[in-house]
Amino acid sequence: MEYEQVLQRHLGEFGRYQKLAAALIVLVGPPVGATMFAWAFLAATPEHHCRLDDTFASALQNHSSQRLNVSLPMEYAEGKWVHSSCLMYNESAEMSSGTNQTVTSCTHGWQYDQSVYRSTVVTEYGLVCDRHWLKELGQSIFMVGVSAGGLISGTTSDRYGRRPTVLACIVLQLTSGIAAAFTTDYVSFLVLRLLAGGAANGLFYVGLTLAIEVIGSSKRNAVGMTISLSWAVGTVVLGGLAYFLRERWSLQLALGLLSAPLISYWWLLPESPRWLLSNNRTKEAKASIQKAAKINKIIIPDDVYEKMTKGREPEEKSKKYNLGDLFRGPRLRVITITMSLVWFGTVSVYYALIIGSADLSGDPYLNFVLGALLEIGLSIMGLVAMERWGRRPVVGGFLLLSGVSCFAIAATPTGQQNVIRALFLLGRCAIGVAFTTLTVYSPEVFPTVVRTMGVGVANMFSRAGGILSPFVSLLADVWQPLPMLTFGLLSTLGVAGIFSLPETFGIPLPDTLEDGENLGRNPPTGMEKIDKSSSKPEYDRDLTFMGPVVISGHVIWDNDFFYST
Repeated sequence: MEYEQVLQRHLGEFGRYQKLAAALIVLVGPPVGATMFAWAFLAATPEHHCRLDDTFASALQNHSSQRLNVSLPMEYAEGKWVHSSCLMYNESAEMSSGTNQTVTSCTHGWQYDQSVYRSTVVTEYGLVCDRHWLKELGQSIFMVGVSAGGLISGTTSDRYGRRPTVLACIVLQLTSGIAAAFTTDYVSFLVLRLLAGGAANGLFYVGLTLAIEVIGSSKRNAVGMTISLSWAVGTVVLGGLAYFLRERWSLQLALGLLSAPLISYWWLLPESPRWLLSNNRTKEAKASIQKAAKINKIIIPDDVYEKMTKGREPEEKSKKYNLGDLFRGPRLRVITITMSLVWFGTVSVYYALIIGSADLSGDPYLNFVLGALLEIGLSIMGLVAMERWGRRPVVGGFLLLSGVSCFAIAATPTGQQNVIRALFLLGRCAIGVAFTTLTVYSPEVFPTVVRTMGVGVANMFSRAGGILSPFVSLLADVWQPLPMLTFGLLSTLGVAGIFSLPETFGIPLPDTLEDGENLGRNPPTGMEKIDKSSSKPEYDRDLTFMGPVVISGHVIWDNDFFYST
């Protein structure tokens, strides 16, 4: 007897025990989401100009505007003339405007506007002008940690268990987050941020897996959606914290302390009975299920435990599949490559627009929180729409909307900041919905026997997009509209990729490599809803990919939640 049968026939699919486990993982989402996008405020770049020589500054201390006029050249930016942010006159003491003056880089450092941000890593370590690439490097290093954290935590959770891996990630995220608040050099700060990124991603990966494994198949969509959206709630929390904590160290400390309540998981978080059974740790699995039955106020007959643990001796080895099977057949090869490239482009645009929303004109905190709230609402609508009109029209439609928004931003004059702000938020919300809905579509195009590996390959490409995305912003040094044109092109190419993939709505998921080769070749005549009440339960199919299958922090689950019964 499998654990799924125990849930359905005896323990219950969503009793008090399962609700407790799911709630614990939902509470993981906000700290992780806040950590993932904290760079938007930790590394915000305020308005700045060259710091003036103290001797000359004191001579004109009562004439600040005059002091800037004779010390700094003017430049045309965002539709108006402003004092240069990175250049100053060589002979700043010369009062005559008729004298030919040469310019040089800032020799005394920079002076920053503190009306919005009191301090950030940019102001603390001087990451502006010819050093601004170091700011983009910082986000890329963080994404390297995120990628490595997913790989390491996935391996350790399969080998040592979900619970110990989650607890280790909580401790690492807490300690590295707090320590990063008190660093005095940029290198140490980046190392600690790398560790925090790896811990956050691992915490979300394995926590999601644990939650999905302890509940019944009929509730996986509801729980998966809730946990997925809790990640987005973290961005709202981040915006609120950043608004009240305007100094870099205090915001970083608060982000670290968000994980402090999770230490209680040492006593509260259960281990996955499914993982225990799959690793032949039958005594621990029995004890875990007995505890769950007690919490659910259910009595499970003794013979159920015997049936559940019987026959778990080593059996005849089944066929082993490897990464090469994804590329063996021509159709599955195309699906794998196309889905990976779509994820690369989607994540590149996703992180760029979310973090960039804090740099828009107007209140950066309002822009950030407003974008997050709109993303949450539209993501729910997008998931519902996928169950009415199919996967490709919804995912491709929102990718197209994001691409059009990016192209429109690139074509808008820099002086029209209100228009740019509206287009930017539209693109940010559209790519967020595409991101969320793509997580549902991705596993459905891969056969069961290689589903985890297929989604894993796409996951790795998505991380590469997150690593390279910050450097696309540096293309603005070559031509101002070039970053947005690049993001628009990536989104538009993603649309073409999506519509080259097979539609999966209303048809059975592929199980074998042969099914994968035939996927979409004989589509059903209509998008009829599957009659879940008359079909055989598909928990066996679900269990084949119940490992840590997550893309960039979002859960992948079977789509039972929206089906009417």
